[in-house]
Amino acid sequence: MTYRLRLSVLAVIAIAAVAVPAAAQTRTARQPATSSRSVQIGGYAMVGQFRFASARSFDTILGTDSGPIAGGGATVGLPVGGLFVDIGAWQFAQSGERVLVLGSEVIPLGIPVEIRIVPVEISAGWRFRIRRLPKLIPYAAGGYTSFGYKETSTFAGTGEDVDERFGGYHLRGGVEFKITRWLGVAGEATWTTVPDAIGGGGVSKAFNEDNLGGTSFRARLTVGR
Repeated sequence: MTYRLRLSVLAVIAIAAVAVPAAAQTRTARQPATSSRSVQIGGYAMVGQFRFASARSFDTILGTDSGPIAGGGATVGLPVGGLFVDIGAWQFAQSGERVLVLGSEVIPLGIPVEIRIVPVEISAGWRFRIRRLPKLIPYAAGGYTSFGYKETSTFAGTGEDVDERFGGYHLRGGVEFKITRWLGVAGEATWTTVPDAIGGGGVSKAFNEDNLGGTSFRARLTVGR
């Protein structure tokens, strides 16, 4: 599943990079600002840092409660003000060690474990145009997150490995700066909640944590208007 998602993200970005200039040719340079817009297609690549809401659980297993993420996606601007829709995916991967929690004592078991998450985010949002600062475009969005979680180890017992997908939600806000008409950079913050995904056993149960979501800060390279 992770391999297919990575291929899909790369394909979306490649298609968007070709489609955006082609779509632009259908518009005239003298089109009035008040006339209706055509649908605008864009793509982006993204890197950032994700911090888990269940910080104690992941810090105990991984030795940290955060880590780098990378991904990409596509954005479609609709001909209604600043309305847009967005679909994207990203990946987090980190190695750690299985542990046993007995009361307040954490006992390392010496068993390596690999944690990999691949969320797919479907969003709708709004871009805010500032006439005096046309190159700066603040935006806000929110939507549904399909959160893939995989936990594997070499010497896993029955039921210890996990490979599941959970449903959640996210909110995102940021600002894009247009370097050229078709190229931009953006910084954004995203809050994600995936409740009742963990906490049924193991470390997360010991710490009474059940949310697989968290917060992330991201940088985007964007293609499209």
